[in-house]
Amino acid sequence: MGLRIAVDTGGTFTDVVLYDEADNTLLTHKLPSTPDDPARAVLEGIAALTGGRAAAVIHGSTVATNALLEGKGGRAAFVTTEGFEDTLHIGRQNRPDLYALAPTRPALPIERERCLGVPERLRADGQVIKALTGAALEALIGELRALDVEAVAVSLLHSYADPAHERATGRAIEAALPGVHVTLSCELLPEVREFERGATCVVNAVVAPKMGAYLGRLERALGGLRVMASAGGAISAGEARRAPVYTVLSGPAGGVVGALALAGADRRLVTFDMGGTSTDVALCDGAPRLTTEGAVGPLPVRVPMIDIHTVGAGGGSIAWVDTGGALRVGPQSVGADPGPACAGRQRGAPLPTVTDAHVVLGRLRPDRFLGGAMRLDVQAAREALDVVAGPLGLSVEEAALGILRVAEATMARAVKVISVQRGHDIREDALVCFGGAGGLHACQLAEELGLRRVIVPRHPGLLSALGMLFAHNAHTLSRAIMRPLERGQEVDALSEVAAALDDMRVEALGRLEREGFGVSIADRHVFDFKGEIAIGGAVVLSASADLRYAGQSHELTVPLSAAAEAFERLHERLYGYKNPERAIEVVAIRLRAEGRVSPPTLPGLERRGGPIPAEALERVEAWFGDEPSPGICVDRGVLRRGDRLVGPLIVTEYSSTVVVSGGWALEVGAAGELTLEHVEGGR
Repeated sequence: MGLRIAVDTGGTFTDVVLYDEADNTLLTHKLPSTPDDPARAVLEGIAALTGGRAAAVIHGSTVATNALLEGKGGRAAFVTTEGFEDTLHIGRQNRPDLYALAPTRPALPIERERCLGVPERLRADGQVIKALTGAALEALIGELRALDVEAVAVSLLHSYADPAHERATGRAIEAALPGVHVTLSCELLPEVREFERGATCVVNAVVAPKMGAYLGRLERALGGLRVMASAGGAISAGEARRAPVYTVLSGPAGGVVGALALAGADRRLVTFDMGGTSTDVALCDGAPRLTTEGAVGPLPVRVPMIDIHTVGAGGGSIAWVDTGGALRVGPQSVGADPGPACAGRQRGAPLPTVTDAHVVLGRLRPDRFLGGAMRLDVQAAREALDVVAGPLGLSVEEAALGILRVAEATMARAVKVISVQRGHDIREDALVCFGGAGGLHACQLAEELGLRRVIVPRHPGLLSALGMLFAHNAHTLSRAIMRPLERGQEVDALSEVAAALDDMRVEALGRLEREGFGVSIADRHVFDFKGEIAIGGAVVLSASADLRYAGQSHELTVPLSAAAEAFERLHERLYGYKNPERAIEVVAIRLRAEGRVSPPTLPGLERRGGPIPAEALERVEAWFGDEPSPGICVDRGVLRRGDRLVGPLIVTEYSSTVVVSGGWALEVGAAGELTLEHVEGGR
């Protein structure tokens, strides 16, 4: 029994949660992020809660993502088969703007002169057309040395079928250029599609130097570290240094895991995580939905990740007026430094933000922000909003209301992308709101989406960090298997699939064994993979397959058991038809191995013996809708299980604020969650 720490580094705040297993207590801390040196805020936050005591740490970081988006990654080179050096720059020729007469493509994180080719060639089945020679490798090493690179991504044509050439290239680079990080596609992503495979390797190589230095510093200071991965599980710091591309959605993934743990996995949830810089939304039906169709900036990232859609709408998003005279919000953000105008750190021309709009409308209480540790400047917020109010001919309050409506429209569109645009009716789903700013928009967003129930978990502004305490260690491996599949035939009956599953099982169990789980890779049991398989009580394996109709260019991922039937059911649900006469192909298989950890057992709330004390209910006036109206402000800490209040009201706490509109009622649940429901007649 010991201390467990979870840390989430966001664009505005760094959140730290400490769970003491011995006495089942939870401590929280929130401090401004330090973009110039993210590790500084992490270490300061941990020290503030532990007081120097040893703790097991899990960390969610935006370092990898920011390094790529801000163009601050390492000097990397891309090595591929001769003649395919332009693969990244040609891409899929998708137009970023369908109607632009002169479309422009975003800059790639690697210049054309650092895309190199080696004379070698394989067929799609792995047969050698042109052998790789020692002379070719010597020439490549000379080019890399001249470029003075920090990392190299190697993705040779069809290396998923036979990795020998690619492994030889990697060994030569590591021997000649010690200290250079090498990413091999046959290890990171042994799948078809040279563009996606090469792009994923390049993303990994570009962020590896910065992520490696960052995690190395934390490991030296902390003595040990787990890192939250985008697929909703944790990996070792060593694995994160080797393959930092697994962490591009690290923090948001923690939020989804936390939402399922605290809001209930027995119902379908729409998670809504609004922080200082962006808003992340996801649809969960008992478990996070995973995808391999993600992207970071201009490049696709094919590693498994929770299907999260992100938009640039956060509390720090900047409001501005475009050349056509329309009010816009984001995607630019003030970030942690200088922060919104109401924080009092802006210099020069003020930058109005969504947070400033809430302050002006009385929805954020100036004396209760961060539990009163930080007082907000109402006058500074008004002066900032006048920057957009003046040109639009509006009052400051009208401009503030307009800013919130624009931001909410952006967030509603984000939810529709992951729900109704994919054929999901969410009207009976619950909206789980968290993040520092999520509760401020909960009721308005639910009404826009036609939802009648909102759940605000405990510690909503720290949920991404808290959720990491519930994350199991997890590894997902894949192999390309290009084979036809007969209807009624089990995928694992194919000889190539059975052999690949066994190889992946050995590799996955080896990783978990190195991370401290009591399994042995010498265990040679033959598994049929008809469902989840438990090993030794702490390790669970599950397998899936990517299937498609012959001739299609994209696949659907389904469980391995009865895969053909599952594929056709899913195809019909997503696209409205199935084709029993068309051949089905297996494109890839996947194996997920989880090392289960004990989740925190957070204490529930006791019932109150009587009504809420009258002195705890402060009378306030704020804009709960399109005009100011009287309401109640209450501290969440005084609420007990079963308490019920009817809006309009404001619920404040250390990490967040919840605004309950008129026509909505709030009830406190057994786990301390707030359930908001739309009520007829406002009662």
